Amino acid sequence: MIWVNYKNIIIFSFLVLIAVTACKPKQRIIYSTKPVEDKENNQLFSDINTNTFDFNTFSSRLNMSLTSGTRSVSSRANLRIIKDSAILISVQPLFGVEVVRLYIDPNNILILDRMNKRYVKESLISLKEKYPVGFDFYTLQSILTNSPFVSGKSSVEDSDYRKFNITQTSDLNYYLTSKDPESDIEYSFTVNGNDRITFTHLMQYKKQQSLQWAYDNFAILGNNSFPHKMNAVITSKSRKIDAEFLFSEIVTNVPVQITSQVPESYSKTSLDEILKIIASE
Repeated sequence: MIWVNYKNIIIFSFLVLIAVTACKPKQRIIYSTKPVEDKENNQLFSDINTNTFDFNTFSSRLNMSLTSGTRSVSSRANLRIIKDSAILISVQPLFGVEVVRLYIDPNNILILDRMNKRYVKESLISLKEKYPVGFDFYTLQSILTNSPFVSGKSSVEDSDYRKFNITQTSDLNYYLTSKDPESDIEYSFTVNGNDRITFTHLMQYKKQQSLQWAYDNFAILGNNSFPHKMNAVITSKSRKIDAEFLFSEIVTNVPVQITSQVPESYSKTSLDEILKIIASE
């Protein structure tokens, strides 16, 4: 039986937002045990881009779980992405009934609270003025789809290898690090012998805040492989949150509908009100 605490669903959904082909074939998990090859930095970065999961639209069922201290919550959800256009996460704890809808595009964020018939809509520019995180829609899209990103850019080019410090680790991986000049957030990628990202890390040292995102259970999906399991760890000075995402029924490159429409009966609230809920827990 899934235990559902509505406030925790709100918290979980919001943290996922800011902080991630065929109908359910049997998964063939790919395990990489081969060491990384000695490559020039430009060749390595080109190979990473070549092996990045390719899609125009993406939809998947999600089983999500969240642990913070002694509290735990689990829920089902639907994830839909129109590449470079919009991301939708519909949280549906029981019987397919949506309780929270999270929408983000390159310009705006929308949160629909179905239970209380209210909504939050903010522009990313205004959010950056209040909460200068330095990252955006394209960062979230990349994290959810196991892709590299470059701060301040909507797409990644092979020549962007110059923005990274690239080293080899003792456990047979490549390690790429860079920094966002706007927020001083350091971000890094761990890359295995298959040229796939297995770990993404964002760290704000001054505020002691970090997001760690690990990828596992890579399985063939069309002409690429995709991680069907992702684990996230969100830490701050006062809190640590662990989350797990299990992907299933993934479909790509078919028409996907994503709407940001707000029902007329809903009342507008502020992001600060959502943050008050988070702070009270």
